[in-house]
Amino acid sequence: MQTTNHQTGKQAVFKNNIPIFLKTLNFIGPVAGIALAALPLALHFWSCQPQKLPISAIFKAKNQTIQLEVARREKELAYGLKFRSHIPQNHGMLFVINKPEEVKLWMKDTYVPLDMIFLKDGVVKNIVTNAPPCHKECQKYSSIHPINQVIELPAGSIKTLDLQVGKKIDLTFVK
Repeated sequence: MQTTNHQTGKQAVFKNNIPIFLKTLNFIGPVAGIALAALPLALHFWSCQPQKLPISAIFKAKNQTIQLEVARREKELAYGLKFRSHIPQNHGMLFVINKPEEVKLWMKDTYVPLDMIFLKDGVVKNIVTNAPPCHKECQKYSSIHPINQVIELPAGSIKTLDLQVGKKIDLTFVK
């Protein structure tokens, strides 16, 4: 008989806790549902943030100093200047590629038009001016020649700085 009373006591505790459990579920369930529904949206906006790398290189042209963020790692190279709503004049990004090779770039998720300078050891091998922003079907821009560096600047910079194929750009790496 004791066993029965003990089991009955457990059942009573369980029955008394069911309303509390259901109330908790009624509160937590919608909160969890909203959180799960909002998570993909939050992750999307978080992944659409521009990367900000330190200014690590400069070069001078036409009495102007151009400050460059430097991308070296694969993730930095892939991310580039995506999601930037503005790039200040005389600022840009230098992409350092480990071994010389022909490179093709696109403007996917890049919000501002850019000039691209393809270099091998600082010598301009090819130039693309005013590459437009792209979000879906994107044109690819080729270096044509094997290169180991690319500089991206705001559109119009190449003309302002008088950069041309064959010209040497003396990059200075800073801390």
